[in-house]
Amino acid sequence: MPRVFPHNKNALKSKINARKREAELTEEEKKNMASCRGDKQAHPCKNPVYLCTECGNYGCNQSDLDICTEQGFKNDKCLNCRVVGKIVLVMQDEYDEIVEEWEKEVPEVK
Repeated sequence: MPRVFPHNKNALKSKINARKREAELTEEEKKNMASCRGDKQAHPCKNPVYLCTECGNYGCNQSDLDICTEQGFKNDKCLNCRVVGKIVLVMQDEYDEIVEEWEKEVPEVK
């Protein structure tokens, strides 16, 4: 069974939010989804942020590698564990907790 952080309510409701594209989102989801804080070609990215339900990696989903500084996925493939299609949307209220949890799990590279 995939590891899901207990505070991530959207991962638990993954049948609803899994792999939804921005065009398919409800107005409520659009207002509450987290926007990427990375830089994409020298400007703010602001794409939706996703969470990998397998490893806990987070970031935006891009079509090519190294597009955004906070990129976590390439064509729905997690750049950490290489699993395809196990992503769910991250909402604003849980974004900081997910980042904090990830920082605890993954040691900083020096």
